[in-house]
Amino acid sequence: MTEQVGRHFSFFHPERHTVHFKKNRAHGKCREGWGYFQQGEFRRALGYFDEAVAIAPDYVEARVGRGRVHYALRDYARARADFAHALLRKHEHFEAQFWLGQALYALQEYQQALTAYSRAIWLKPKDPAAYNNRGEVYVHWQDYKLALADFDKALKLSPGFALAYTNRGLVHLEMKHYKKALLDFRQALALDPHQRRAYFGSGLALYALKDYERAITFYQRSLALAPTCQAYNNLGLVLDACRKHEQAIEAYNRAIELDAKSWAPYNNRGWSRYALNDIAGALADFEWAIAVGQQKGYLAYLNRAWLAAERGEYAQALEECQRILSWGMADPLIYAYRARIRCWQGEYEQALADCARALEIDPACAEAYGVRGLVYFQQQDYEKARTDFEKARVLGHNLFWISEANSQVSTGGKLAQPE
Repeated sequence: MTEQVGRHFSFFHPERHTVHFKKNRAHGKCREGWGYFQQGEFRRALGYFDEAVAIAPDYVEARVGRGRVHYALRDYARARADFAHALLRKHEHFEAQFWLGQALYALQEYQQALTAYSRAIWLKPKDPAAYNNRGEVYVHWQDYKLALADFDKALKLSPGFALAYTNRGLVHLEMKHYKKALLDFRQALALDPHQRRAYFGSGLALYALKDYERAITFYQRSLALAPTCQAYNNLGLVLDACRKHEQAIEAYNRAIELDAKSWAPYNNRGWSRYALNDIAGALADFEWAIAVGQQKGYLAYLNRAWLAAERGEYAQALEECQRILSWGMADPLIYAYRARIRCWQGEYEQALADCARALEIDPACAEAYGVRGLVYFQQQDYEKARTDFEKARVLGHNLFWISEANSQVSTGGKLAQPE
């Protein structure tokens, strides 16, 4: 009897009993933490998950739960650490792998995020969210073919996945497939009318298609969900295209109120003021854009150069263009603007060389075709001028001087140059 009792107790391991007890206690803390997490009380949830980790540091669910809370609080580095620790204990934990990808993406560690999402897909190949999120990594790299493949797969697995429709629409938008983009945005909004980026993307696509009134409507709907600097700025661009310059200025004012460190609304407001013949106000806005954006706001330098050229200060205007080129910028607009200035100076061959360089960078640069048309017009080569004006118009150029020159092609009239 004694011997049997001895053999019975030989199977009792105090360490294992303690570990099991600690996991039970940690599990209870996690349950309380998840309760607060679901209510959006992330700080209170964090306290319970901290306790769970303190009780059982290697308890995977505690690490994953705390990582989720850190992610919700935008503490992505700590989230990454918790998910990585969980995966050390359990390599094939899908949730830890998926959310590690989320944290790495937020930290802009895109290659590692791609690896994490790919492993998550390997663990759970029918999860649409993993394909969707990996697709977003490919979008960041502008690898649109692979991005589309992942969004297509996500939608095949989950035809009601509104976010995947939005993301695929945004890829079509980048590829200038505007009608396909609009179809995806429409489907996304039918599934979820709170997809703000679908409204925003619809505004971009409609603006590109010159359907300005509908673009205004979609930007307004986007703003109703979440007022952002970018949406107000883009709304201003559409209003300017409709020649509603005062309303455009109001939109840019709202954009600046939301983000005074964004150079684009200052620059665009300058163009609105220029259109209203408020040259001093335009120059002041271009100066603000330059002060705020520095080299990122190089378009404001170009606009300041434009105003200098209109005053006949060609040397200053060309100096502005050369300054931007010295920064290594490869924007065709820089060459197109310089070509316009040289056209004003009567330096037609140099202007044509700049137009050629602009079109080498971007064969669809409307501004370059417009300026080259002006050069041909000044050289009285009206057939070439007419061809380039039409090309510029098809590509979306709507500056007044193209229409003015085109109307004079048949009469051989001479455009007035700045005094």
